[in-house]
Amino acid sequence: MLSIKRERGILFVLPALFIAILFYIYPLLHSLIESFFLVNHSGKVISFAGLDNYIALLKNPSFSRSILQTIKFALIFVPLNTLLTLSAASLTRKRHFKIAEYIFFIPIALPLAALSILFKEILPTWVLSNGVYALFALAILGVFLDFGLDYLILSISFRNIDKSILEAAELDGASERGIYLHIELPLIKEMLLATIFLAIKDALLIVAPILLLTEGGPFRSTETIMFYYYTEAFRGGNRGVGNTLSTLLVFVSSLIIYLSMRIRKR
Repeated sequence: MLSIKRERGILFVLPALFIAILFYIYPLLHSLIESFFLVNHSGKVISFAGLDNYIALLKNPSFSRSILQTIKFALIFVPLNTLLTLSAASLTRKRHFKIAEYIFFIPIALPLAALSILFKEILPTWVLSNGVYALFALAILGVFLDFGLDYLILSISFRNIDKSILEAAELDGASERGIYLHIELPLIKEMLLATIFLAIKDALLIVAPILLLTEGGPFRSTETIMFYYYTEAFRGGNRGVGNTLSTLLVFVSSLIIYLSMRIRKR
C-alpha cells in the first residue's frame, strides 16, 4: 500500500518536475556550459574560452559601473521599503482600518507597466534628467510596486501572534511600546527577514521599471546589473556576456538564499 502511494505521489510531482527541468535546470546548465566557450550571435560555438569570458566581464568598466549602481539602488530601496511596510503593518496590526488596507493593497492589483508609465508621467522631467534623483525615483517606484505584498506578509504575521502572550504582558504591567519592541517584533522577525531578503532580490533583479522609466539614463546612472545584462544579451546579442552574467547572477542569488536560511536557523 505504501509503495502504491509513493508511485502516485511521484506521478503528481512529475509535471512540475518536467516544467522545472525544461524551463529552469536545462537553460541554467546550458548557460553554464556556454559561459566557458566563445559563442557567436547565432549561437554557434567557436572555441573553448575557459575563464576568459569571466575575466573580460569583470574587467569591463560598464559592468563595474552597473554593480556600483545596483549597490546604490539597494542601499536606498531596501531600508526605505522595510521602514515603510513595517510602519504600515504596525499601525494596522490591532485594528482593521479597511480604507487604509484597501489603499495598501492597490499596488498588488495594478500592472507593473501601467504603474511605471503613470509614475513617469507624474514626475517632472528634471528629476529623470538627474542621475541621483532618477535613482531615488526608481527606488520610490520599487517601494510602491513591492508595498502591497510586503505589507500583506507583515500584517498577517502581526495578527497571527498569540493574543494570550500580549494579554499576559499587559497584566504584568508592560507598556504598549515595550510589548511592541520586545514581544511583537521578535515574534515576527522571521517574516521581517523574509521581506528584507525579497527586497534585496528585487534590487538585484530590477529591470522592467528601469526600462520603462529611465532606460538606464541619464548617462547610464541607473543602469543596474540586470539592465546591463538586458542591453548586452538581448539588445546587443552578446551571448558570451549573457551566459557569463546569468551564471554569476544565479550564483549570487543562491548565496543570498543560503545566507537567509542560515540567518533564519539562528
